Amino acid sequence: MAGFRIEGNTSGNVAEVDSNNNIRVILPGNQSDGTAVGGGDGNAPAIYSENDAGTKTGSRYVLSPETDDDYRLRIAQDTLLDSETFTYTAQNTGRHTYSNTTMTNAWALGGMSTNSGAITTLNTGTSFGTYAYFPLFGASNLYAEFEASFTAQPVTNTTIDFGLFLRGAANPYAPTDGVYFRLTSAGLFGVINNNGAEVTTSVFSFTYTNSRKYQFIISVNEREVEFWIDNVLYGRLDTPSGSGQPFASASLPLSVRHAIGGGAASAAISFQLSDYNITIGGYNFADSLKTVGNRKYGSYQGLSGGTMGSLATYPNSTNPTAAAPSNTALTANLPGGLGGQGLVTAAAAAATDGIWGSYQVPAATVNIQGRRLVIKSVKIDAVNTGAAVATTATTIQFSLAYGHTAVSLATAEAAAAKAPRRIALGYMTWAVGAAIGQGPQFGPIIVDFGDAPVFVNPGEFIQLVGKFLVGTATASQTISFIWQPVYGWE
Repeated sequence: MAGFRIEGNTSGNVAEVDSNNNIRVILPGNQSDGTAVGGGDGNAPAIYSENDAGTKTGSRYVLSPETDDDYRLRIAQDTLLDSETFTYTAQNTGRHTYSNTTMTNAWALGGMSTNSGAITTLNTGTSFGTYAYFPLFGASNLYAEFEASFTAQPVTNTTIDFGLFLRGAANPYAPTDGVYFRLTSAGLFGVINNNGAEVTTSVFSFTYTNSRKYQFIISVNEREVEFWIDNVLYGRLDTPSGSGQPFASASLPLSVRHAIGGGAASAAISFQLSDYNITIGGYNFADSLKTVGNRKYGSYQGLSGGTMGSLATYPNSTNPTAAAPSNTALTANLPGGLGGQGLVTAAAAAATDGIWGSYQVPAATVNIQGRRLVIKSVKIDAVNTGAAVATTATTIQFSLAYGHTAVSLATAEAAAAKAPRRIALGYMTWAVGAAIGQGPQFGPIIVDFGDAPVFVNPGEFIQLVGKFLVGTATASQTISFIWQPVYGWE
C-alpha cells in the first residue's frame, strides 16, 4: 500500500518522520525548530498543571512546576495560621473585634451574620475581624478562605467587604489597605487596596442563590491576587505598578465590613459567615498541634462559645482569701481556672488529698467547640504567710489529677465515668521557724512532661492536688501559692 504525504495547506511544507517512522512534532516547551527551550533533547516535553479551565476568565490558567539545579521538584505544604467555625451564640472577645453603628451582627449556630436586625437605615454599618494579623512572605502564597452566603440579592447603597484588610476605625469602617471581595448593587468583584488606592476587577459573572453557602478564596502572592469561588477562578489582579506587593502593610487581619451609605438601602441583606481558614503555602513550618492550636484558638484564654478572657484565676489587685481544700469539691476562694493564685490554711498532717485548683475543659456541644487540652509542663511556687512555722515543720506533697469526669477526687472508674489519673509533682517543705514570706527549702516545683504531655479531653477535669504530710494547725499560718500549666489546644 502506497504511503501518503501530509502537506501544509498554506506553507506547502510536508511533515517529517524519524528513523522509527514516528511523525515528528513540536511538543510544548520546544522552540520552532523542535529543540527544547534552554537546549537539551528536542523531544523533551514541558510539564504544566491546569489550575483553572478558564470557565469564567475566558483563558486556561496553567503553571509549570519548578525544579532546582540538583533536579529536585519544589514542593511545599500549607501551614494553618487561623481557623474558626461559628457555631456559638456570643462573640469570642479574645480573638475577634467588633464595632457597629446602629446596625448589629449576631452569632448563632448557623454562623456570624451582619445586619442581623435586617435594617435599611442610612449611614449605618458594622466591622468585624481578627485581632491576629497574617503575613505575606517572599515567594509564599497567603490564602483567605470563607464559607459564606448572602441572604438576598445585591441591593442599592449597600457595600459588603470580606477578605484581608485594615478596617476603618469609625463608621462606615471602609478598608484602608488590603485585598478583599466586595458586593455592591452592581454585583460581586475583587479589590486590591494599596494604602487607600483601590484597583478592582470587573464584576464577576457570578449569580448566587440566597442563603446558599459558597467557598470564597483569596490567593495572594507578591505579584498578583486571585479570586476564587467554589474552586473556579473568577478574577486576577496584578500588583500595582511600583509596589512590592499588592497591599502596603506587612501583614493584615481577616475582616468583614457591612455598610449602608449614599442613601437608604433598597432592601435588607445580610452576610453570613459559617467559617474561615487562613493558610500560608510555600514554606514548611515544623509546628506541633498544640502550637497550631494556640495560634488558632488563642494563648491562655477561653475558647469560642465558652468563658471569655483569661482562664487563670488572677483577680486584679486582689489578694486571695484563705480556704481549706476539700477532697470532693473546689472550696470557695481557691482558683477555679487553668492556673492562678490561692491561699490555703495550714493543716495538721493527714491522709487527705485536697483540691487546690480545678479546671474543667469545656464539654463539646453544637455551640461550644470540643478541644483537647495538652499540658506540656506545670509550675508551682509558694511562700509561708500568716504566721511563722511553729513547733512542727510544714511539708506538702503535690500531684496533678486529670481526666476525671466529675470534680471529686473520689470519682470511680466506670463504664461511663473516669477516675482521676495522677502524676506526682514533688514536695515543698518549710522548716520549724520559717518566717512569713519565706519560700520552701528547695524552691518552686517545675515539672516538664517532655515527649509525654498530658492530654485532657472535653468535659474532663484537671486539678492541682496538695496533701499535708507534716504540719500542725498553727493559728493564722497559711500557704500562699501560684500554679501555672504550660498548655495548648488541639
